[in-house]
Amino acid sequence: MDQRWRPKAAAVPYSKEQLKALFRRFDGNKDGHLSKSELKKAFNELGSRVAAFRALGALQHADENGDKFVSDGELEALVQYAVALGYTFKKQ
Repeated sequence: MDQRWRPKAAAVPYSKEQLKALFRRFDGNKDGHLSKSELKKAFNELGSRVAAFRALGALQHADENGDKFVSDGELEALVQYAVALGYTFKKQ
């Protein structure tokens, strides 16, 4: 067994660009609109323990036109919501 000291992985906040890319990746049908289901999957990927709640909050925060989707034009508000929640990833 290797007993040498190894640095712990640091928790690094997601950048706005990383969050935009992550949310776009979860646009399953590539229609430029994120549904509640797609948002739930994205928040699950971010490590949320309450992904369905976060998806609902994201819609309430970012869905400016009330169509129950987050469109490309509303993506910035979605990213701001996610940044405020402080999601991080482990960096080796």
